[in-house]
Amino acid sequence: MWWRQFLKELRGHRGEILLLVGALLVWTAFLYSRVGVWEPELIVLIYWFPMGFLPLWAIWTSVQLYRQEWRENTSYLMLSLPVRAWTITSAKLAIAAAGILGFSALIFGGAALLTARTGFFARIVDVFEIVPLDWMIKTGLIFYGAMIFGILVVSLISQFAYVFSRLFSRFQGLAMVWTWFLTIWLMGEAAWFGHRFLGWMPDLRLQAYYVMNNVPGTHSVAIETGPILAVALFLAGLYWVLNVTVERAVEV
Repeated sequence: MWWRQFLKELRGHRGEILLLVGALLVWTAFLYSRVGVWEPELIVLIYWFPMGFLPLWAIWTSVQLYRQEWRENTSYLMLSLPVRAWTITSAKLAIAAAGILGFSALIFGGAALLTARTGFFARIVDVFEIVPLDWMIKTGLIFYGAMIFGILVVSLISQFAYVFSRLFSRFQGLAMVWTWFLTIWLMGEAAWFGHRFLGWMPDLRLQAYYVMNNVPGTHSVAIETGPILAVALFLAGLYWVLNVTVERAVEV
C-alpha cells in the first residue's frame, strides 16, 4: 500500500519533475557554452545558484502534495479503506526526499562536468596538499546530509502548517503562515531546552583544517548533541501531530 501511494504521488507530479530537470539541463548546457568566454571561477560559482531554490521547492511541493488531495477529494477515500495517516504523510515526505536527492545529484553531476571542462579543478589541486582527500569527502558528506535533513525539516513543517490550516473554515492562508512561523519558533525553543538541560551529553568532535602564515594546522571543533537530540524529538512529535491532524482535517 505504501509503495502504491508513493507511485501515485510520483505520477501526480511527474510534469513538475520533468520541468525542473529540463530547466537544470538547460542551465548546465548554457554555462557549458560559456566555457572559454567567461572566467572558470565565475562559471563554477553561478552554477550553484539553483541549489538556493531547493528549500523554496520543498515548501511549494509540500503544500501542493496536500492541496491536490483536497482538490481531488481523495484523502477521505484513502483513510476509509483504511489507510493509516502515516502511510500518506510518509509517502509525501519520501517524494520530497527523492526530489531533493535527485535534483542535488544532477546538480553535483553538472558541477563535476563544468569543473572538468573549465580546468577549475587543476587550479585548486594544491588544496589537497594541505587537506586530505578522505577528510574532504567525509566532511562533504556530513554537510550534504545536514543540508538534506534541513530541507526535509522545512518540508515537514510546511506540510504540517498546510494540514493544520485545513482545520479552519476561514483565513486558512493566514493560519498556515502563522503555524509555519510558530513551529519554527517552537523548534528553536526545543534547541534551547536541549542546550540548557541536555548539556551533560558528550559533544560531537569534528577535525577542521586551517592555514596560518602558510603553515597548515588542525583543531577539533565541538558540536553540542543536546540541542540536536531535542530538535530530533521535537520533529518526531511534530510528525506524530501531523498524522493526527491529517485524520482530523479529513473528518472536518
